[in-house]
Amino acid sequence: MRKECEKILKELFYNELIKTRNEQNLTQEDMAQLLMMDVRSYIELDHGCSCCGAVTLCQFLCFCHKNPVEFINNYKISVERQIGNVA
Repeated sequence: MRKECEKILKELFYNELIKTRNEQNLTQEDMAQLLMMDVRSYIELDHGCSCCGAVTLCQFLCFCHKNPVEFINNYKISVERQIGNVA
C-alpha cells in the first residue's frame, strides 16, 4: 500500500510542480533555489524522474504552492479513490 501512496504523491507533486512553475513564470533554477536544492536534483523532479523528500515537499507547500490545503486534500482524495480509506 505504501508504494501506491508514493506513486500517487509522485504524480500529484510532479503535476503541481510544473503547474506552479509555469503559473509563476519561474525557471528551473528559480524553483531549485526556492526549494533549497541543487539544480540537477530539481531537474529530476521537473521531469518526473524522482519524487520529493519531506523537506522539499514542505518547502514547496510553504513557499511555492498557492493553496497547500488543496494539495493535501487532492492527495487524500486520490489515495482514497485508488486504495480506499486508510484510516
